[in-house]
Amino acid sequence: MAPKVGTLIQYLVLGILGYVLAGAPLASLLFGSPKERVQQSSVDKAESLVIPEGNLNCPFHGYNVYKISHDPLVLYIRSFLSQEEADHIVRMSESKFTPSTVWTGGIERLAPDVRKSEKALLDRDLTVKCIEERARSFQGWSPNVFIEKLWSQRYTLNGHYRHHYDYNPAVSSSGRISSFMVYLEANCTGGGTNFPRLKVPKEAAWCEFLECEELAGVEGITFKPIKGNAVYWENLRADGSGYKEVWHAGLPVLSGTKIGLNIWSWYQNN
Repeated sequence: MAPKVGTLIQYLVLGILGYVLAGAPLASLLFGSPKERVQQSSVDKAESLVIPEGNLNCPFHGYNVYKISHDPLVLYIRSFLSQEEADHIVRMSESKFTPSTVWTGGIERLAPDVRKSEKALLDRDLTVKCIEERARSFQGWSPNVFIEKLWSQRYTLNGHYRHHYDYNPAVSSSGRISSFMVYLEANCTGGGTNFPRLKVPKEAAWCEFLECEELAGVEGITFKPIKGNAVYWENLRADGSGYKEVWHAGLPVLSGTKIGLNIWSWYQNN
């Protein structure tokens, strides 16, 4: 006699319940347990962070800092890199550039409509290590803030990165606490770094660093790409929440080439 439908449903429900109580072994086998996935994510992140070197001997390098916003803190840094340092990073990157990707739902993919550029992971020679340390000391040598390994980004004709955050809005317990956008090469028109939610300063002196002429369809502040200079901003408040004002984009390059250096600082307690 064929079993009744109600009996089959009962067996199915009991089977699912037993599977869940057993810890969903198939899901753990295929994807790992939630704890394992968190642990693996922590391992991956730890491998991308730089452990400070105590005996690093770097030459002195001076720069000038200008504050454009207090909350969130947004600073403009003139000559954050020397011309020689910028040229060195460009030469190092030339043979390493690969198409830039985006992450959506934990999946890495090419999306030129969102991000059209090339990226290169830098070798950690003395120059790179000293730039890492400069970025760390700029923020006060916090024991819980680590510099991520450095990437350069090359933007050619129509290269761009649509508006985005450097932090994950869904995570408030850790993340990229701050960002530097450093300009290594700026033989281009267009390609500015736009913050549509920041207020334009009134002082005309800012026009040295900002696009003061109105750009069609562009709101807020747009920093000009100038070789050796940098923009620094904080992404996260002390309570771990993210600043909405640091929504930013790399505007399309209209001609020539722009090469930038991303320096991200990761907050990692202990």
